[in-house]
Amino acid sequence: MKHTTLKIIYTNFWSHPVRSLGLVILTAIASATLLSSVIFSKSLDTGFEQLSSRMGADLLIVPFDSEAKDQSILLQGDLSNHTLPREVLDFTRKLPGVKIASPQFYFTTLSASCCDKKVNIIGFDSKTDFTIKPWIRKTYKSEFKPGYVIAGSDIDIEKGGIIKFFDKEFTVVGTLEPLGNKLDQAIFADIETIELLREAAASKGYNFIPKEKPSAILVNLENGADFEKISQSLYEQFNDLQVIPRKNMFDSIIATAGSFKIAVWIISGLFLLIVIAVVYIAFSVSTNERKREFATLLIIGATRKKLTNIVLGESLIASGSGAFAGTLFGAVGIISFRFLIQDNLQIPFSLPNASTILVTIIGALFIPAIAGIGAAYHIARKVGKIDIYTALKEDA
Repeated sequence: MKHTTLKIIYTNFWSHPVRSLGLVILTAIASATLLSSVIFSKSLDTGFEQLSSRMGADLLIVPFDSEAKDQSILLQGDLSNHTLPREVLDFTRKLPGVKIASPQFYFTTLSASCCDKKVNIIGFDSKTDFTIKPWIRKTYKSEFKPGYVIAGSDIDIEKGGIIKFFDKEFTVVGTLEPLGNKLDQAIFADIETIELLREAAASKGYNFIPKEKPSAILVNLENGADFEKISQSLYEQFNDLQVIPRKNMFDSIIATAGSFKIAVWIISGLFLLIVIAVVYIAFSVSTNERKREFATLLIIGATRKKLTNIVLGESLIASGSGAFAGTLFGAVGIISFRFLIQDNLQIPFSLPNASTILVTIIGALFIPAIAGIGAAYHIARKVGKIDIYTALKEDA
């Protein structure tokens, strides 16, 4: 009898292939959207967490016409060709309330053995740095020597741990964990190594690396330091610079990310509601068309519970197969295109840990499937209570 029930379910499902495949595709879209929404949101949260843990500066000082004033260096790794006079760094270090000020140097080169696209170079002073070194220490704990560099997670390194710039070899002593933005495609080097790189570039006719002129200055303040007073002192002493407090560094990018998260959740919820509505309507129409069939099954000995199980079984096939296909497609899609997402959205995006992804996949499998079965449950119960005489008379 059980084998017969399964056969009836399978036969009924394929007796209307267009309707059945439509339900499968719709559930697949809902499942893929749900999984993508959750992973997308979690990836943004993970990216911001990792980024904020790296960014320990209270103030950021940049040239006024630098892209950094829109947080692009910190958040996307887009580098600026503009620099600050060395005097700005010396003056900042002497200001009351400044605990430490450390320079960073940004530039881009295409002349590298590792990549077909541009390579971002970020230089720092290992003696005063307090933002990059804590990140790097997880990978490389020794002292930096001239010629040593740290590679971002997306940089391909030659065998032997060597990378070339302007025909000069540099030793890669570590690869950083993914951050989820263009800093993953960067090379990090101490200022002594930056000087070697500058000399190598100059020997090839490139003089795009200004000597001892920082692209940005990161500042840590003492407790109780007056930010407004420090900013005013800098603005009075120098033209064409901008002082950005920590609280403003992520405002615009967080707002953008929040808008993306709201949009994807609305779309996900909308598809889930559509699945519930369409499954309900489709099975309602289907069972009305098949009243005579159900009445006949009752006459030949089928139980009312069996009729209910037949309808739920058909719903399970449609919702279950759709949820499986959608989850598989969504997982492969978002993992495969994560770098494209990073480049186009230009916001921190780093996949969450494996356990979070696994839980999300399980949720994307079961939630749309359960929603589909739940939508058909009311119809299935009505079929289980069908009156044989009325069904046969209405269909006559």
